[in-house]
Amino acid sequence: MQKPWRCQTSPRGLSGRGGLAAVFFLAAVFLMPQAARAADPRPADPRAEGGMLSWPRADMVRALGIFVPERMKELDVPGVGIAVVADGEIVYSGTFGKADKRADAPVTPSTRFEAGELGEAVAAYAAISMVRDKLLFLDAPLSRDLPKPWLRDAGDNARVTLRQVLTNTSGLGDNAAHPSHVTSFEPGSRFSHSGVGFLYLQHVMEVVSGQPFEEAMSQRAFKPLGMDTSSYLPGEEEHAPLARGYVPVGFLLTSFYLPFAISFIVIVTLLWALSRFTLQRRVEPADMIWPAAGGLLFAIGMVWWGLGVGAAFFVIGIAVFYALGVSALGAFFYYLAYIAGIARSRDGFIDRGRGRPESIVIAGAFVLALVASMPVFNHMLRVPVWPFLRESVSAASSFRTTAPDMARFMIEIMDGRQMGPKMQARMLNERVPVEGPYFWCLGLGLRQDRDHETLWTRGSATGFESLMVMDPSRRAGVVVLTNSREGAALAQDVARNVLGIEAVWSLP
Repeated sequence: MQKPWRCQTSPRGLSGRGGLAAVFFLAAVFLMPQAARAADPRPADPRAEGGMLSWPRADMVRALGIFVPERMKELDVPGVGIAVVADGEIVYSGTFGKADKRADAPVTPSTRFEAGELGEAVAAYAAISMVRDKLLFLDAPLSRDLPKPWLRDAGDNARVTLRQVLTNTSGLGDNAAHPSHVTSFEPGSRFSHSGVGFLYLQHVMEVVSGQPFEEAMSQRAFKPLGMDTSSYLPGEEEHAPLARGYVPVGFLLTSFYLPFAISFIVIVTLLWALSRFTLQRRVEPADMIWPAAGGLLFAIGMVWWGLGVGAAFFVIGIAVFYALGVSALGAFFYYLAYIAGIARSRDGFIDRGRGRPESIVIAGAFVLALVASMPVFNHMLRVPVWPFLRESVSAASSFRTTAPDMARFMIEIMDGRQMGPKMQARMLNERVPVEGPYFWCLGLGLRQDRDHETLWTRGSATGFESLMVMDPSRRAGVVVLTNSREGAALAQDVARNVLGIEAVWSLP
């Protein structure tokens, strides 16, 4: 009989007249697997009632020791850190794979992973402790104790509260790389995840406490909970090495070439309409310079705006390198066609310029080069660290931690020994609806199923994916940290099998 942890997996996984077809083809190749993956939650085997938590501990350890490396290999995830909590205690902590493949450095219990939005949950906990101490107030404007407003609009400063920030109903945006200091909808009216809201909270906590954010977090969360290796500070410490992130080439190319293709098509359409109905002439090949230039500028701007300077360097560099490689490969295929006589004129006389057969061969060589390059899309690249770019401390994006540290955090959330039962109840029971079974509490997501409720949050950073899920009814939970963009599927698999719950912990 097949064991319940041996669940099966579904597969995961741009331009010119001849290249427009390639644009749509590559967009479909990049995006359709992502949509299919999101639609297939890969539920755990229903026979696993209670999940691995109901097994003898030795069996759970043995099962994870087999299952996790298998899924890491399938998904090409270099390194993983896992911690499991049962009955309010850490019953398992394991590490797998490499923190840095180039340096051949293994993941160790002290290896920190970039955990993205998991840091928002920890910041929310610290903010709740300030509410307990009457330094902050859930329903008062966050600006009440600021000597200088952080938000640009006076109405926003008067309306946005701590409760709205913690429940992601503040109306502030989600672009932490280039935060907007204005709201986009009425605060408190609906849910929309906001990294900028936590940057606002970070600023308020610094002003009210009179401490830098890292010191305030250390005093209110890290030290009381024994989270000795967690930090919001960028960089790497000798006693707590930082894992290196990995992303697939296909994701990087999509990030650049999809906005390029969209803008290119829009500009070509406008150019055609202008030429056809105003200038009364045909669009010439030389006219394609402007759509190409506009597409490049738009793509560069989108990557820089959405990902920040460091990630933009990486994405744009890979996109340029790929374009040069495909061009060289296309030229090689054209040269082979020329040697074979395919690219020569077929009408029996010498013609000036390129005849139609030659243009077809050029387009074919380019498309063939694109197809030949497709195997590289799944190749994982190590995310570089730019020494000349200093990352700032951010409650929304710079959190680094280990699985055991987050396990200690989960225990505190479920038991409330430090924050007290009153604040714990407020943190978990005051919630706003999101969609379907999903709600959002004060800093944590909640999935409400027929049988029980689970608390959760996901974290994403460039080359990192993490997941934390808690089952308060059993005082149990699991945290999974990975140094790969493909690690999200693995984290969901582990959580489902450990907890024995058929669910997906991700916002719809």
